[in-house]
Amino acid sequence: MRFLGQVISKGITYGKVGFIESKHGEFQNLKSDTNQLNIFKQSIEIVTKKLDEEIANSKKKYSERISEIFETHQYIVNDPLVTNRTTELIKSNHTASAAYTIAIKEILDQFNKIENEYMLGRIVDIIDATDRVKSILNCVTNQNLHDYQEPTILILKNLKPSIIYSSNNSNIKGFISDEGYYHQHSGIIARTIKMPGIVCKNLSAHIKPNDYILIDCYNGEILINPDETITKERIEGGL
Repeated sequence: MRFLGQVISKGITYGKVGFIESKHGEFQNLKSDTNQLNIFKQSIEIVTKKLDEEIANSKKKYSERISEIFETHQYIVNDPLVTNRTTELIKSNHTASAAYTIAIKEILDQFNKIENEYMLGRIVDIIDATDRVKSILNCVTNQNLHDYQEPTILILKNLKPSIIYSSNNSNIKGFISDEGYYHQHSGIIARTIKMPGIVCKNLSAHIKPNDYILIDCYNGEILINPDETITKERIEGGL
């Protein structure tokens, strides 16, 4: 099968499809605390520290432009509009998780009223940054991208900067996303780390777990289970 999409980052690559899976676990420093406000504050602290590490790492390895993206995420996580609203809801007997979910939904509802590509890109940043906090509050972690044991094309619903950045130095060779735009922060990261990527609306519905995919991000093409001859010709031609 052949599909056409919007190129986010150029290149030609091939691999087995990979879907990100989530799993439930425990965050040791939170599990013994029943005070919902403490749990929320500790979650913010954990995410802020993790973002500090990513800011420092990206500044060292890449450009200031990448570190600025994660500095923006850090601001989102610590935005008083969100933290104060969450605190208010917790004091009204909501759990930390429920309160934070409501506060974020209220913010996103406002952004969703603005229909332009730039703002849609910023919505993904809000979701990406705040999903880190939600993961801790709900004791959920995403699959480590370094767990993939063979060349992999990552299949995404949307372009989260944290996922694209974490794909580097692993067996992730490229990505396809159902949604996204060239000028999103994820696109900047993908082009900086030279990770080929393409957006094709609702393509994930056509992909099965054992499929192999070639993405030609010069011509905007996606080939699902191409024969070996085509794969070899495309890859050799793109080198």
